Amino acid sequence: MGIRWLHFVLIVLPFSAGAQITISVDASNVVGTITPLWGDHYEMHLITGAGGNPSVVGPHVQFIDDPGFASEMARLKPRFVRVSTARFDDPGSADHYSTDTTVLKNLWTEFYRGPNTMAGANEPSNYDLSYVDSLIDVVHAMGAEPFLDMAAMPFTLASVDTPAYYPCIHWNPPCHLLGWDNGIRQAPPIDPLVYGRVFYQLVKHLYTTRNVKWFEVWNEPDQFPGLTPFWDGTAAQLHAMMAALADEVEADPALSPHVKLGCCSFAMQSFLNLFPVQFLSIARDSSTRMDFLSVHPYSADAFGGYDSTKAGIAQGWRNTFFPDANLINAEWGVLNPAFGSAGWNSLDYGLDRIRGIIEMNDRGFVMAHAASMTDNDTTAATCCLGMFYSKPTFAPKPAAFAYMAMNRMLTATDRIACAINAPHMALGGRTTNGDTVYVVLPAPDPGPDTGTVELNVSGLPWSEGHVDRYELTMTGYDNDEVLTLVGSGTITSGSYTGSVNYTSDQGNGRLMLWEFVRDNADGLAERERTPVRVVPNPARNVLRLVADGSRTITDWRILTMQGSFTGHSGKGAEGIDVGELAVGTYLIEASGADGSVLRAVWVKQ
Repeated sequence: MGIRWLHFVLIVLPFSAGAQITISVDASNVVGTITPLWGDHYEMHLITGAGGNPSVVGPHVQFIDDPGFASEMARLKPRFVRVSTARFDDPGSADHYSTDTTVLKNLWTEFYRGPNTMAGANEPSNYDLSYVDSLIDVVHAMGAEPFLDMAAMPFTLASVDTPAYYPCIHWNPPCHLLGWDNGIRQAPPIDPLVYGRVFYQLVKHLYTTRNVKWFEVWNEPDQFPGLTPFWDGTAAQLHAMMAALADEVEADPALSPHVKLGCCSFAMQSFLNLFPVQFLSIARDSSTRMDFLSVHPYSADAFGGYDSTKAGIAQGWRNTFFPDANLINAEWGVLNPAFGSAGWNSLDYGLDRIRGIIEMNDRGFVMAHAASMTDNDTTAATCCLGMFYSKPTFAPKPAAFAYMAMNRMLTATDRIACAINAPHMALGGRTTNGDTVYVVLPAPDPGPDTGTVELNVSGLPWSEGHVDRYELTMTGYDNDEVLTLVGSGTITSGSYTGSVNYTSDQGNGRLMLWEFVRDNADGLAERERTPVRVVPNPARNVLRLVADGSRTITDWRILTMQGSFTGHSGKGAEGIDVGELAVGTYLIEASGADGSVLRAVWVKQ
């Protein structure tokens, strides 16, 4: 994350009172795949914890030990969590901004303690991976997959060996929130080749021992001109170390096809974006491996801290320099302290985030890590951007409930045509077998007036079924209800028309979700009578596929929910061992002997 005080933004109120919304959905028209970006989070302090100034109150307290943490993660169902090998936004102890180099060299986040030589990089005893191993274990225990940010230079590799902090670090008490920038962690390596070997050893270790697959080189190297809290080198120096690591990974056939390596969480704040353009130009001209391009399109517009204009620029970079690379929003949210606790603690903030997620699905982002998962420990009126309170107990804010509510349609991976009048946004989806169709609307606060929603759904893949309408409101949040059933109806002709009037709830809008479900097989259209089934589902170790009806499966494979191949595949009805796959939700794609493609969603326990 960019240090919070570095971002100054304008709050824009996008909606007028008395919203009049019209939605038209064609459930027969599959226009793409829904990526469940509401499952992606950013959290630098899973192990270092939350607390006040550690020079005053001592080391932070680990919120993962809070009795409510595990149960809330079960409701949240995180998909990816972006974590770091050593970087922090809020130091967990005063040691992290020490002026004593002996202390800095031996911090538990320093995973490499050896000399700046190839011989040292090859020696296993020079590595202490206990911190990063524990961090990854926590992410897996949350039911998520780690996205690892590698944006901290190990002390012995850095081209700077004397800490140089902001002057206020020497105050009493120190301004601890600026404790990350000591000139060493931000420095380029002395030797890019040694850096490449050391970080190759890290990547290899984490893949082989913990099945970590996503590795990001650096964070925000392109801050405002003259301001370098995260990177003190040039674009060419950053590329040199990235290329060295990519070459090491490419040279290992047992590792290379299984991991994703990318760069650089660009802040998009350098003059005319010259830094990222120069870096990407060098990388393209050098044929450097780039599996993904990551950016931080922070804003305070109508999308909950996501700037669609910056996202469009990032799309252009990807298309120009690395057209096959995935596009990742590695951080987004409202950072401006003027937004205040009233903004961050509102349901409207969560609704804005859902609008951003819909727009990012339009642009093809494969991840969108919401910043941040948790608050730091303060009750100031200008705090805090986390989706969960860390104190006095770990508890969700209304924005987290918005994400939890979206899990209702987690199995609806087919995106269907959904038109809505501007500036509003809605999302339509259906399960791959067509049994269930969803429409989600983040409805804005209508102010003192009454909002109206007209919904028309055609092309349901069955003629008979029923519809349930759910809502998330601030009142529901107060009652700890993620979704409340507010209405039901019967479908008899494969279509639906309905209207809803709604009012403001505690000065907030509401999330509306319609769920259309077929009642029996006779109501299902003929083309959907033979879906593929995963047995068992959920499963832990072994699974197999069964095609109902007369179809025969020839081969099949397991994909992540964003469409990446996991390396697991099978033939026909044979069972395969999936024990090593991370816990989570996957997409099964099977080929039928008749040329058909069958899909199903499977949950790995």
